[in-house]
Amino acid sequence: MTIALLVETQVGELSQQTLILPHNGEVVTYHRDSTGQAGRGQTWAQLEDTSTLPDTLLTLNPVAVLLTERDTALVGSGLVTNIGAKALYALESAEPIIAPSTHREAVENLIGSLYAGDNSLTAYITDKRRVNGITLEPLTGVKPQRAEIVEFIKEQTPPKYERVEAPQMDRASALAYENMISIPDPKWAKEYINRYFDDGKSDFEIYDYALENDINVLIEGGAGSGKTMSVIAYASTRNYRYFNVSSNAGIDPSQLFGRWIPRDDGQGYRWQDGAVTLLVRYGGVLLLNEVNFMPERIMTVLYSLLDDRREIQLLDNGGEVIKAHPDLLIVADMNAGYRGTHELSQANNDRWKVKLEFPYDKRIESKLIKSKTLLELAHKLRDQYDREEISTPISTRGLVAFQKNAVGLGLNLAIASYVNGFDKDERSAVRMSIETMKVNIARDLGLVVDTPDVDNSTVEKVSAMQLAEQMLQAMQGQVGGSN
Repeated sequence: MTIALLVETQVGELSQQTLILPHNGEVVTYHRDSTGQAGRGQTWAQLEDTSTLPDTLLTLNPVAVLLTERDTALVGSGLVTNIGAKALYALESAEPIIAPSTHREAVENLIGSLYAGDNSLTAYITDKRRVNGITLEPLTGVKPQRAEIVEFIKEQTPPKYERVEAPQMDRASALAYENMISIPDPKWAKEYINRYFDDGKSDFEIYDYALENDINVLIEGGAGSGKTMSVIAYASTRNYRYFNVSSNAGIDPSQLFGRWIPRDDGQGYRWQDGAVTLLVRYGGVLLLNEVNFMPERIMTVLYSLLDDRREIQLLDNGGEVIKAHPDLLIVADMNAGYRGTHELSQANNDRWKVKLEFPYDKRIESKLIKSKTLLELAHKLRDQYDREEISTPISTRGLVAFQKNAVGLGLNLAIASYVNGFDKDERSAVRMSIETMKVNIARDLGLVVDTPDVDNSTVEKVSAMQLAEQMLQAMQGQVGGSN
């Protein structure tokens, strides 16, 4: 069993109606301009191509009806009145259109989907009792050439992505590809320190392997452990375009996959790919940040891209199916067990064939952090975190920020800023831990500090423990004085 589709555009009292249906392995189209009155002018006329169809905007979604064997036989005789009548009856239950399209564009997209055997077309059947068990098969006939509706970039304009030659982009897509998706700054490639895993493989070698073999990579690690930076540095090093999908409850799928926007000339609407769609079409590095916090309405679109199909389907763009470009690398990262996150479903978890763990790496931190005392402090605080005495992770990113602030803004301000990153009931204990090591941190970084009881000329002679004792005595004196 198969279906016929009806596209209607209302212009005043005139209804522009196009029937789309399969016949003998091909798609045939019939059109009429109806005033709702009987007469010869209301008959359906078969079209040779779609170039004569109107460019007026649709106001309702297309509808679909099931074709019986009798309907199919009548089509062979050029009789589609019965099919048209059923489709017009179904049109009474059509919903307002969400993604604006012109009449001709809608027909052309539906023709392509019907040739492809796209089962999403069954969503247009208004009688939902008839949808179950319907499977559309691809048609065997030769698909006609569609009319060109966009201007293409000329040959002298090189593709923006060069490792594997990408298909030519229309001008609007090229601008969006250049503006929304960029190659990360070269400084990330220069500054990044690679991680190494079992068998001596670096993170970049693993990404190279995943790219060549259409494998998705999942990175798990604490906040600020370098997960995102690893992927950015890889894209920068390999000169790939990069886009990061930040998971949050308010994210709109149209921002990622595409939407209909007004044409520049004000004549109707055109489809504009979103950043994820552009990467799927033309290649690059896609990072799904905090994938265990990703809204389900986003993940459901991505599932077919993450499994062996390696494709996405744009239901809002006539059900278009896009096969992933050969140079598309998909990486996700996650912080397990953090507030607001959830366990990955088995279906989601199985789509990541390579799973990497990014713990806080002492080797990397020793190259980033000049102060050995600051590293000792980090290890001490992490022991407290492991014992659940504090709940705030001690991230590599936070240590780098502490060091940078200390050198650029002063150690006291750096300490205050760092302490404010902890929960309020943890701040007092964390500040005390830092203050006991303050002098040595200053010495490691080549800084001079002022202390309440020690002038600068004697700072180097005062041990961290002595300073802590002085501070404790001062605090006890303040408490005694207030009683």
